[in-house]
Amino acid sequence: MRKKAYPTEKEPKSAQEISVSSIQIMHTLSLISSFLKSIRVHILCWALFIIYEVLVIITLNGTGTVADYICHYIVNIAYFYIHGYYVYPLVARQKKPARYFLTLLLIGVEFVIYQSFMRLTAYVLYQTNGGKFEYANIYYLKYTWRYVYFLFISTAVYYIRTALKHETKIVSLENERINNLLDQQLLENKLIRSENAWRQSQLNPHFLFNTLNLIYNKVTSGAPNAGDSIIILSEIMRFSITPLSSGGKIKLEDEIEHIRLFIKMNQLRFDDRLALTFEVTGEEMDLLINPLLLITLVENVFKYGDLYNEAAPASIIINITGSILSIKTHNYIKKSKVTSHGIGLSNVTDRLKTYYPDQFEFFFKEHDSVFDLSLTINLTANDHMLHN
Repeated sequence: MRKKAYPTEKEPKSAQEISVSSIQIMHTLSLISSFLKSIRVHILCWALFIIYEVLVIITLNGTGTVADYICHYIVNIAYFYIHGYYVYPLVARQKKPARYFLTLLLIGVEFVIYQSFMRLTAYVLYQTNGGKFEYANIYYLKYTWRYVYFLFISTAVYYIRTALKHETKIVSLENERINNLLDQQLLENKLIRSENAWRQSQLNPHFLFNTLNLIYNKVTSGAPNAGDSIIILSEIMRFSITPLSSGGKIKLEDEIEHIRLFIKMNQLRFDDRLALTFEVTGEEMDLLINPLLLITLVENVFKYGDLYNEAAPASIIINITGSILSIKTHNYIKKSKVTSHGIGLSNVTDRLKTYYPDQFEFFFKEHDSVFDLSLTINLTANDHMLHN
């Protein structure tokens, strides 16, 4: 015995499905709204144009059927947009000899197609009204006039649109140029303020140098070492205000001299008890280097190295061969190890990548309480003093 099937109730949609459907509907309505906003000017212009023409036609020829008006305006409006927005712009972009030929060809082809559609429209209207279709010469002349009429209107609108776009582009470029000038002026003002601040900051070092010279003259007779310390400190501080090159670099010989003064100052500080050798081989020539790059490596030796082990002194060796600079440091690590976060060497690596990309080799390692570091840089012709 067959069981009777009962219709099952549809399960209600979940809240999530309803939410998705609502979002899709809202998105569709938003697209429709945006489209209507974009064509509302066209709709208004066509409405006024059609009202004007219909009133003129009624005044001169009497009333016509609604179907007649609708069908003919559909063809004319379609031709207006196809010609002015799609076909003619392709021809207008061509160079002059080809443009003239293509324009004449386009007019001929469009004329044949336009006449064919108008004849088909007239045939359909006659068949709908039950009349006999006769394509008299008057219709041919009428449709020829309408073709030429909409041809000129559509072409004129194309050139007006092109001129407006060109004018808008010019205005946009002019605004961009003005904004760039304003940005440049702001940068120049910032540069002037920075230069003034830099000049003002130089007043204090110069005042300090004069003060140090005065102190040196007072103490040199009673404590020669103190006088030497003051002179070295003065030279180190003078290095801090040494003018940079246009590329933000300094002479390599100045950087090496800064290292010498730094080592000498620390030897005076610890009564020449530091076990450290410093060697420089090769000619510095007129090479340039990023400032404070090498001194950071030297400071690393003083901060973490055991400089009281005379049996195994630390060493800092610099070699210059042509434009190739190398620095190697070797030191035992302090037993009371200072906490290091690797920030100094990490900064060195970042600076090397910025200023000497693919032009350096930098590595360091710690083994058996010994720290070794090696850096090789190709100071290329871009860093030469001749290009300063």
